[in-house]
Amino acid sequence: MSTPTEAHSATVLVIDDQPFFTTMLRNSLVQQGFHVLVANSGPDGLKSAKEAKPDAILLDLEMPGMDGFVVCEKLRQDDAVKHIPILILTGTNNPKLNEKAFKAGADIVTLKVISTERLVNMIRLAIGKGKATQPA
Repeated sequence: MSTPTEAHSATVLVIDDQPFFTTMLRNSLVQQGFHVLVANSGPDGLKSAKEAKPDAILLDLEMPGMDGFVVCEKLRQDDAVKHIPILILTGTNNPKLNEKAFKAGADIVTLKVISTERLVNMIRLAIGKGKATQPA
C-alpha cells in the first residue's frame, strides 16, 4: 500500500481490547476521512497489520495476553510492517511506561484522553514522517 498524501485515503489500524473505546475512536476518525480497521487483541492486531499494511497503527499498552509493548516490538521486527508509524494511546500518564513504549519502537506516546483534532494532527505527522523512511 502506498503512503497517502492526505488523511482522506489513509488507513489506520486501532489495536485495543476495549470495544467502547474502539467504537468511539473509529467513529471520530471516520468522520475525519480515515479508513479505520479494528483489532481487539495483540495477536489479531499483528495479523491485521500484516494483511492490511495500514498507514498508521494506534496501539493500546494494557491488553490481556499480549500487551502493547510486545505487539510494538513484534511489529518493529517484521520487515513487512516495521516502517508503519505506531502511536501508543494509553490511559496512564507514567513516564516509565512511556520510556518503555519508545524503547519497544513507538513513534508517539499520548494519553487516550485527547481531542480528535490533536490525534488527527499526530496521525498526519506520523504518516508524513513515515514517508521518508518507508522502503520503495
